[in-house]
Amino acid sequence: MEKTSIRTPPDLEKNLLHWLLQITKAINYNLPARELFEIYKNVLRDHLRMGKLLVFIYENSWQQLLSFGVDFREVRIDIENDLDKLIEFEPGNAHAPGWVKSFDTIVPVIHNDRPLGYAFLGDCALPPPVQKSILPYIHTITNIIVVAIENKRLTKESLARVAMQKELQLAAEMQNMLFPDKLDGYGIFDVAATYLPHQEVGGDYYDFFPVGGEESIICMADVSGKGMAAALLMSNFQANLRARATSNGPLQQLVTQLNHSVFDNAKGEKFITVFLARINHRTGELAYVNAGHNPPFILNGNKLVSLEKGTTGLGMFADLPFITAGSEQLPENGVLVCYTDGITDLENNKGDFFGLERLHGMVRDQTGSRAMSELNLLLRERLNEYRQDREFNDDVTLLTMRRINR
Repeated sequence: MEKTSIRTPPDLEKNLLHWLLQITKAINYNLPARELFEIYKNVLRDHLRMGKLLVFIYENSWQQLLSFGVDFREVRIDIENDLDKLIEFEPGNAHAPGWVKSFDTIVPVIHNDRPLGYAFLGDCALPPPVQKSILPYIHTITNIIVVAIENKRLTKESLARVAMQKELQLAAEMQNMLFPDKLDGYGIFDVAATYLPHQEVGGDYYDFFPVGGEESIICMADVSGKGMAAALLMSNFQANLRARATSNGPLQQLVTQLNHSVFDNAKGEKFITVFLARINHRTGELAYVNAGHNPPFILNGNKLVSLEKGTTGLGMFADLPFITAGSEQLPENGVLVCYTDGITDLENNKGDFFGLERLHGMVRDQTGSRAMSELNLLLRERLNEYRQDREFNDDVTLLTMRRINR
């Protein structure tokens, strides 16, 4: 008899991917832990129909940070002893305390053989086959949020140490080596890039290089987190991209290979959002995959096309849940604009974001026949005017490219 795989209903799967992107965006915004957990709670309770939840995180001692559907008058928890006694991660384990057995699922978050946290879930109202199909998703978002919170704590502690400053200097030097020395448009394209790190070490990366003689690769990427680990991960990503990128084979294959590399290196603790494109020098045809990154856009006169087709951020899953390649034309005198969220998420004194509409409008108003380096400088000046006396809250990276009239 042919086996049938258990699949998540399409509508639910679409919602799960939406919330995954919201969670990763919240992490990139550096939202407080309580707001991350509020999103997590809403996803589990309102969308995945969980009846009860307990979440503990280890921060020098075990802390209960989230709960619903649990009557603490009936549950007696000796946090330190009970959690330390969890040898295996199944509610039916004979070593588990009695209250643990009242839950259906335990999701551990382990790093370097040390538990960072546990999520205990139970009383799900979804059908059993659907419950089984969403377990990998629950494991993913739990790990992403708990590890992100752990990274916040470690970053605060490490920044207080003198040794951290040296590490940041080394990471900055490493990151600067990632960027190309110059952007050569071969007389076909006018290409320019601007990079303004928020801290001494940023997490952004851009690239533009030829493959196969008649094509070039365009890349804009942003790694979650900062510091040496993020710099090393981005360095590894760049090396793999340069080694694997060719004019042969579909972009989906390249992106899939890069995802495996990021996941293997980051162990699910970090991810990279990437816009990756391959452009034909002669025709201007642009094939692309947007892996969870802010959508670049093509401006041709007053017509603007947003480049959104793609997949999730790289390194979130061992295997990408879906992937779609897009194709657009960069016409003569058309302009491609790639950027990171340090531009759109820039705030002014009122707390208003610069936003995508302002970016679109500024490029429309200022592009004209300007050189791309001049356009980038104007945008930098516009951002400085907009933020007033507020600091940049993230790295600002911009790559613009015009196809020259022949």
